[in-house]
Amino acid sequence: MNERPSTLANNGHRVLLETLYYGEANATYLMRACEASVTCGIRAGALLVVDPGAEPRDGSIVVIQTGEDLSLRRLRQRPEKYLENLDAPDDILPWPDEDTVQSGIICWGILIYTVNGEPAQ
Repeated sequence: MNERPSTLANNGHRVLLETLYYGEANATYLMRACEASVTCGIRAGALLVVDPGAEPRDGSIVVIQTGEDLSLRRLRQRPEKYLENLDAPDDILPWPDEDTVQSGIICWGILIYTVNGEPAQ
């Protein structure tokens, strides 16, 4: 299995949480990953740093809200904007805009860092 390293690989260095923000510190959120994503190198239980004010780009991992659930999706912009499942690229959702507001999908923020802890022994 070819697992990609996380944005911040755990290589024995300490991570200062106050340095893990992008733009406005009071607009940055910390979340825990409930599930792993092998293709993105995110382990279950990883600390996710999310900025709702960051500008999404093609390939960005975004946190979306559908109903009461939050999940991670990858933004694709060609041929048009859509959201793909991280580990199942054929599972897609429309990008939430004025035309898809009835779909109940809300782009909640952009994943800017992932901190994977050491696996439990």
